Amino acid sequence: MTLPEEDARAKAVESRVQSLRAGWLKTILYIVVLAVSLSVLDLLFGWTPDETIPPYLQHLSGVILLVNPYIQYIQAILIFGLGYLIVNALSGVVYTYMRRFTDHPTAATVRTLVRIAGLAVLLSLIASVFNANPAAALTVGSFGGLVVGFATQTILSNVVAGVFLLLSRPYTFGDTITVAGQTGVVKEIRLMHLVLESTDGTREILIPSGTVVTQIIHKMKPPAQAKPIKTVLKLEAPPARVKAGSRLVFTGRLLEAETGKPVANANIRIMERDIGRDDLLASGKTGEDGSFSIEWKARKTDLLDDTAEVYAKYDGDEQYQQSKSELFVIEINRR
Repeated sequence: MTLPEEDARAKAVESRVQSLRAGWLKTILYIVVLAVSLSVLDLLFGWTPDETIPPYLQHLSGVILLVNPYIQYIQAILIFGLGYLIVNALSGVVYTYMRRFTDHPTAATVRTLVRIAGLAVLLSLIASVFNANPAAALTVGSFGGLVVGFATQTILSNVVAGVFLLLSRPYTFGDTITVAGQTGVVKEIRLMHLVLESTDGTREILIPSGTVVTQIIHKMKPPAQAKPIKTVLKLEAPPARVKAGSRLVFTGRLLEAETGKPVANANIRIMERDIGRDDLLASGKTGEDGSFSIEWKARKTDLLDDTAEVYAKYDGDEQYQQSKSELFVIEINRR
């Protein structure tokens, strides 16, 4: 994976994290607004003619007695309006979370299921507003759900199993596994099925998610890399021309060649190619993500030449092999 692709992936992950936080904050805000609205509505207009209106509300007694007969309808409207926003916000949070480790169709399916379940609960709450016994409204919804559940038992069991597998993640894309007597590479993780590609690449194997949950999964371990591990040192192209005395920052990354994993806390040297031996211009260490940022004050390195041929170098150690980056030519102009 190239450095721009790594940066784009990191930005996408950060964007999803921010979207997840925003979704949670929005959901909590809607819940608080709904709770406060219902409390204020009950406090102001929840008085019946048989009750004594508090002294601090006596001047509003006419409005209270006028609004009181319709308070249930107002509560139902508030619950439906803000409840719908809560369900949408919560389903959006679920979608954003699922997209971290699955594809769009699967995440969208889970979002739809959450939305349907949320709307069912919302309708039960609205029914309870007009029913003296809230449990009766939930009982009606439960009975209907029971009938639908029996009719779609196999489908729902696979869907629930698919959600469980997506959350627990016993395997991931590219893993070679054996399940239900089938061996293959994990190609897709759908809600209803696990899709394997046969080891010879000629077949796709679809295994129902419900079956996968009840089976023993054999996962092949990746082969251990021989040490020292090969590395790739990438140096981003510096400016082609700089002024002498100006500050120039060299950036790049050090990665494992086969896996693309970052190599942290490695000493990187910025070198200038010269006849006979190369000269050290500046040095620094890589961070946790394998990236480095090394500053150099531009200067002429040769009295007879206004250019500097620079590259990054990693000397390696017992665990990692040495590597060099691409060579870049920088023209150093006088002030």
